[in-house]
Amino acid sequence: MFRAQVQQALCPGDRGQEPVSIIVEAGAKATPKRTQLRVLVFVLAAALPAVAGQLGRDLLPPDDLREAEIAREMWAGGDYVVPRFAGLPFVEKPPGFQAVVASAYAWSGGPTTDAARAVTAGFALLTLVAVFMLGKDALGVEGAGLAVAFLGLSSRFCRTAHTVLLDNALTAALAFALLFLWRGLGQRDLRAKERAYTAAAFALGISFLFKGFVGPVLFATGSLTYLAATRRFGELRSALRPLPIAAFLLPVLCWVVPFVEQASPDLVREFFIQNHFGRVFVGYASNVRPFYFYALDLWRAFLPSAALLPFAAFSAFRKRHTAGGGAGIFFLSFALGPLLFLSLSKAKDSVYALPVYPALALLVATWCEEKLELRGWWVRKGTEASGFAACAAGSAAIGATVFFGGFSWSVALAIGALASLAIALLWLLRQGDLRSVCAASAGLFALAWSLWFTGPLEKREVGRRSIREPVEAALAIAGDRTVLLLDPSDGLRGASSFWRNRTAEEVPDAASFARRLLEDPNAVGLFHMPARDGFLEYVRSAFTQVGAQPVLEAALPAGENRVVLLWGARPAGAARSYASSASE
Repeated sequence: MFRAQVQQALCPGDRGQEPVSIIVEAGAKATPKRTQLRVLVFVLAAALPAVAGQLGRDLLPPDDLREAEIAREMWAGGDYVVPRFAGLPFVEKPPGFQAVVASAYAWSGGPTTDAARAVTAGFALLTLVAVFMLGKDALGVEGAGLAVAFLGLSSRFCRTAHTVLLDNALTAALAFALLFLWRGLGQRDLRAKERAYTAAAFALGISFLFKGFVGPVLFATGSLTYLAATRRFGELRSALRPLPIAAFLLPVLCWVVPFVEQASPDLVREFFIQNHFGRVFVGYASNVRPFYFYALDLWRAFLPSAALLPFAAFSAFRKRHTAGGGAGIFFLSFALGPLLFLSLSKAKDSVYALPVYPALALLVATWCEEKLELRGWWVRKGTEASGFAACAAGSAAIGATVFFGGFSWSVALAIGALASLAIALLWLLRQGDLRSVCAASAGLFALAWSLWFTGPLEKREVGRRSIREPVEAALAIAGDRTVLLLDPSDGLRGASSFWRNRTAEEVPDAASFARRLLEDPNAVGLFHMPARDGFLEYVRSAFTQVGAQPVLEAALPAGENRVVLLWGARPAGAARSYASSASE
């Protein structure tokens, strides 16, 4: 029996018809067991890089330490409404993600690195679940397998899954909203349609708890793009009924109402105005980038599937009005609309586009499903090229592991896995089973990413970026004294508190910092700065103004020409033991 599955994805709901799947006789031999095995390989290849190396991976600045410490202060103080960082209110985003991490601390018996990373990995896996379910509805089970592999093996998704960052949670919530929207569009029964839209709206409300209005706005831009492309504005009558609106408002108001009641007017203004409109129209000096930033970034961040994006996008647009073009234009709309909005915003960063990646993966999977059914000469050559690229990626990862860590039993196992998958890939190519070749290629890419996040490669990356050793050494010298921070980075804010399980105190200005050190012998100042900077001039002036003399207690190298400094103070007339200036 020969089988190929062609999705005649009518624009869901057009003329009252639902998406249908047609089975035709053509293509390579396929059996239910082989299909199940391929899908299993795709799913495992997508999930393995997201969980590999999570346990025991140190917290890195700035993101890991910031989010883990906000959650620790939430867990310690019991305030799940107004998040705090270094003892000060921190209202850049709603506290939904940190509340989940704080709950993980409570369940695990206290704040730990593994608990924070388990939450991050969990949200990444939830995103893969949502994408698989949507891919199965729109493309069939093999299309779903392709989609999760494209997403799970993309560079940005893998890296963010290993970062304690709220964008993982936002992406999961929006992926489920996309799933329920697709189901609602395909429903003919008005009650079933309303239930699906209600579920989508509730997922959007949850997304608000992770990153404020960012999630709902990104989803709205994708929805409007799709409605404009398909002229289906009548769907708004079902989407904007009271039940979906109430479902969206429920999680939003569960936080907004107590926040407005408890927070000061300045904090309320900071959250709603500065941290939303300010980011869009002003941005920050460190992340103001040109309009075309995401167009260039996707080539790197969506590897290894980025090369297929132009073909998939062009095909989806060209077939947008055809009977089989419903899935393509749906996913294209939810990729282009949000990307255009993000490109118009002043503040840009690669991770900000992560919520678009599920739509990108499904868009590429839609195009690949179509081409794998045609089985043309170019399809075979492209599949061969992907297989050889996967072999090269696996070989490079093994070579780098040996170079930095030497030969070991884990390397031997990796070599065995590489050889087995490469042999299977060559055999499948001779058999003409292109879908299974894709599955073997996914396994090889998963092997490469797993090696990157474990063993010598992981230790090298973490060792290069971690500030734990010098900060813990400085905290040991500080003992039970109060640690003061002045204009610290997010990494130092988190490190000085999380690894001590005691909140450091951030001082608002240099004069208060110098005065506090002078008047309180039980206080000590902690800095993390480039080694060449020495003691900052404006801080030196503040000490002079309050009649104090800074005393260097410790200077600990922190890698990359940086240093962790521990400072005390004494009256200016005391014997000089000052040992910090740019020239000394």
